[in-house]
Amino acid sequence: MRTNRGEPVGGQEPDRRRANREFGLRLLIPAALFVGLLVLIVSTVPSEVILPAVVVVSGGVLAGGIIGFLTGVRGPHWPIYALIFTTVAVLLLLPSPWQGLALVAVPAAAGGYAMGKEIAFFRLDRRHPVPLVNH
Repeated sequence: MRTNRGEPVGGQEPDRRRANREFGLRLLIPAALFVGLLVLIVSTVPSEVILPAVVVVSGGVLAGGIIGFLTGVRGPHWPIYALIFTTVAVLLLLPSPWQGLALVAVPAAAGGYAMGKEIAFFRLDRRHPVPLVNH
């Protein structure tokens, strides 16, 4: 039911707009952590190591996001653990400065995984909207 101005009664928003806002808020948390990680890296890492650090963080976020998106809402969790373990192992075997960036890959991949999962939740919500319940 709507008022004469077309607004929903009781302050309820349409499902699409509410779902979009909730998606934005849920995605904001891992995105803010990602930005915080980049600020921390840029402020603490020597200037000659910034490019490799940004490559590690960007690659971790991208790979983690892809895994989170592809595994979906209820998918297996082992692929993200395999990615993190493999990335840390490979970076520890490489020469400096890559070796010193091994632990940076952990929060980057985890943040990307969280963002990918949120996108998978959003896709599921868009396909199967839940109707509003009127009390």
